[in-house]
Amino acid sequence: MATVRTNPILNGLSGMLGRTIVFKNLRGKTIVASCPSPPQRQSEQQKTNRNKFRDASHWARMILLDAARKEYYLKKAKKMKLPNAYTAAITDYMRSPKLAEGFRGGDTVTYEVSKKGFELKKVEVVVNAEGATTQTRSIAKDRYNEWTFSLRKAELQAGVHVYVTDDAGKGVRFDLKKQRN
Repeated sequence: MATVRTNPILNGLSGMLGRTIVFKNLRGKTIVASCPSPPQRQSEQQKTNRNKFRDASHWARMILLDAARKEYYLKKAKKMKLPNAYTAAITDYMRSPKLAEGFRGGDTVTYEVSKKGFELKKVEVVVNAEGATTQTRSIAKDRYNEWTFSLRKAELQAGVHVYVTDDAGKGVRFDLKKQRN
């Protein structure tokens, strides 16, 4: 690795020359280095993360072809101080919805489903009584764009699954553990 100090031709240069030399700018200095080689071995977690990011990148390119969706992500990018709509779309894809337990009162427990900074498309609650019929409820968001629902302790005893679909079209399943009295 070399540092260029006084050469006016190379000063401020960045990028790759062929597949051997890389020019970088770091703290006002131009650095010349050999091209990094890709890793030879990847862990399963690295493969999973790279595949997820590849899928997010592909999804972001496709979704931003729609002018209305691009405008939505431009607004989100400004609000979240991200550089552009593409980055906001990738952020949306990469973030997962969260399920949080809220108020416990008497015989009921209230839950809230959210996704930091982005909207959800659909929330379904499935109460699965063992040996009995399954009850499915679609939850609507309220005027504050929050998705909340309440369950009775008897429903929690039977076992509950919460299915969440986000704006990116990804589905997540939460299994609420059976509550003891």
